[in-house]
Amino acid sequence: MIKYKGISTLEVLVEAKNYNKWISDEIKSHISSPALEVGAGTGNLTAHFLKIKSLHVSDQDAGLVKHLSKRFSQEKNITVSQLDIAKITPKRFLSFFSTIFAINVLEHIENDRQAFKHIHNMLKKNGKLVLLVPAKKIAFTKLDRELGHFRRYEKNELIEKLTETGYKVEKIFFFNIVGLISWYFRDKVKRENIHLKPYHIALFDKVVPLLRAIESKITMPIGISLIVVARKVA
Repeated sequence: MIKYKGISTLEVLVEAKNYNKWISDEIKSHISSPALEVGAGTGNLTAHFLKIKSLHVSDQDAGLVKHLSKRFSQEKNITVSQLDIAKITPKRFLSFFSTIFAINVLEHIENDRQAFKHIHNMLKKNGKLVLLVPAKKIAFTKLDRELGHFRRYEKNELIEKLTETGYKVEKIFFFNIVGLISWYFRDKVKRENIHLKPYHIALFDKVVPLLRAIESKITMPIGISLIVVARKVA
């Protein structure tokens, strides 16, 4: 049984095809094999990384791990494992991965510094950590709380935490400004049922190609997410 409280949101987001591709395209170029995806959920984004030569896919929820194993059972280059990065690193993964990536995961972990240390232990020398995390504390909403989020990140806060835990940040930028505006508006202004609906996703996904084109040319001062690429240095 899947215990993750945000499963209904993951199910809705499966239809965000343009958005999921946008996210994966921003991350792909930074990934080298062997790679580990942390907190893969239902595998909506994992499906965009199937060409990675050796990809380990993980989640801490046993129900989701079962779902992932079934979904990717025909993919010979994929290994699925149950893994909780808030806990002690399994010996088999020590200094094992060239890249570890996590998309909307670290906000679910109360002690994120400890999680960064555990990820550090799993990376090879000079290995990369690639993250997408929710951004801007001012946008922390009721939906964040219901999804089990402990925080939204500020850029300087994320850089500081990564530096303190043995990484050098090579790249960091805001992502999806329209998503941030709509997230804030729905909770702070309209105060309606704040859960994401299929029509919300469908409408936004139609705008994504234009938004993606704009953000490829203009550096955004804010966004619903931060994307960061950091290298293990200590």
